[in-house]
Amino acid sequence: MAGNITVESFSAAQAAPAAASRAGWIHSPSWDKRWIIYPAFLAPVPILVFYLSMYLLERFTAADAATRLGMAEDITSLFVMVLAGGPHVWVTYTRTYLNPDFRRREKVWFTASLFVLPIVATMALSSEVSRRLLMTGFFFIASLHLIHQLSYVVRFYHDRDAAKPSLKSRLIDVAAVMFPLYPVSSFRMVLGNHESLAWAWTSQWLGVEKATELQFHIGRAQPLLPNFILSDWFWMANTVALVVFTSIWVAKTLRERREGTLHHAKVLLILCAIGVGLFCPLWPNLDSAFQGFNLWHSMQYIALTWFITRRQVQAGAKLNPVVKWLAKDERSGPRYYGLALAIVLFLIGVILLLAMGISVVREVGLFAGSGEPGTPYYKPGAVLQAYYLFGFGLLLTHYFHDAFFFNLHTFAKNAANTRV
Repeated sequence: MAGNITVESFSAAQAAPAAASRAGWIHSPSWDKRWIIYPAFLAPVPILVFYLSMYLLERFTAADAATRLGMAEDITSLFVMVLAGGPHVWVTYTRTYLNPDFRRREKVWFTASLFVLPIVATMALSSEVSRRLLMTGFFFIASLHLIHQLSYVVRFYHDRDAAKPSLKSRLIDVAAVMFPLYPVSSFRMVLGNHESLAWAWTSQWLGVEKATELQFHIGRAQPLLPNFILSDWFWMANTVALVVFTSIWVAKTLRERREGTLHHAKVLLILCAIGVGLFCPLWPNLDSAFQGFNLWHSMQYIALTWFITRRQVQAGAKLNPVVKWLAKDERSGPRYYGLALAIVLFLIGVILLLAMGISVVREVGLFAGSGEPGTPYYKPGAVLQAYYLFGFGLLLTHYFHDAFFFNLHTFAKNAANTRV
């Protein structure tokens, strides 16, 4: 794809990078642990930010409970967006919009991606129904994006594995990172069906009020879910899949340990993926909880994109001069991240200016919307509307591009031959 560079050609481009991936690491043990694997332990941070915000807003403001909740969710989202979420969206564009080779080779994909932002803005601002449809689709796309990236990183470790794992072994590893996110999430979706066993059990054990609070929702948007998702079999099937595939993966991992073929970096990554996937949906406020997964995902993505761009520079690929400067040596990481952060701060300023105009024109507060959330006449606060108008479309364009980069070859036996 970008620059027609393969993972295999990265290793061939220079002896030092090949040596750096010793013992099966993508770059080096310290780099992988610092940027790819152990940032998983930051998943609780956004949750702490949310509860701290709730406490401070209750103590120092006169806002009502619903407004405080919305403000705390927005503060948490902004915290993650500024530090990692926004920069991780921006670095995608260094490989697409700022890559002349991508524009030349992938004309259809490049042109199609230009329509994502206006479509998203139209759906988000047209009505509460279209906004709920958009947010429902966004959640499923976002969850698939998280899993696809983890599968992509697992693929990197497969390529570094001297044991040359079989296709069956690779698929078991991928299955181990696919299912942890979904059993609790799908159970909470089924709580929206008051005829379900999920609702009966939860309301009996925790009470109706707590069961209602635990129903699946993201922010102020209630997802529009089809009937088959609201049936008990859906969460049960996800739970069975988790138990079965995790058990198979554990058995395979124990066998590899006995045989001396255990790939330690890959196992650490998969254990973290299982832990974060199970941890995040357990918290009452899913909006902040999933930001924990997003924080790890975004840090991982920035590091991977820098790594790929750095190898492209070493291999002599034709890149935008600014992009080449951002990844010209092994000490360029702070520069790479710093520019991304500066651009995000600039875009946040643009969104806030838009929000001030929207607040006047549409007669809503900056954070507080008008009308009852979930009703046809509800309007989000001006900041959220401005984000829908601009920032949200950039995020979904990033997903659109990564559907191209994270492709089906992730699951191929000889993934090292896949262009990235």
